[in-house]
Amino acid sequence: MRSEMDMLEAEFTREEVWDALDNCNGNKALGMDGFNLHFFEAHCEVIREDFMRFIKEFHKDGALVKDLNNTFLTLIPKTLNPVSIGDFRPISLIGAMYKILAKVLANRIKKVMHSIIGESQMAFVKGRQIIYSFVIAEEIINMWKKGSGGRSAGEIGF
Repeated sequence: MRSEMDMLEAEFTREEVWDALDNCNGNKALGMDGFNLHFFEAHCEVIREDFMRFIKEFHKDGALVKDLNNTFLTLIPKTLNPVSIGDFRPISLIGAMYKILAKVLANRIKKVMHSIIGESQMAFVKGRQIIYSFVIAEEIINMWKKGSGGRSAGEIGF
């Protein structure tokens, strides 16, 4: 457990920051900062030191620069003459620096999820679906109705 905490609290490395950038789709809409992730990919040699300074400041202070995570929501029409809200597709324009930082943090957290999230947690974990909870509950109810009595899910084999 201590090694996982050390890993989570360690300074961000260049490799994990640029790996996170490489794993993002860089050709999406521009953020409020006017850049998309493709800009960072194309000019990584020029901006690398400045961007790493931003990442290190976040690690040290634990806070974001004011307005960095501001998001602009807009509606894009799906049809030529939209008349209802269903005729629009909402998109959010988030700054590229915020997206990369969020991806770096998410990649770190993924490494320890197995020890944080219990096996009974079915939603929001890769490879598990909330529908499994309903299937298990239905199986337990059916077994109980068929005469397994009041045995617990663990006794039944779940």
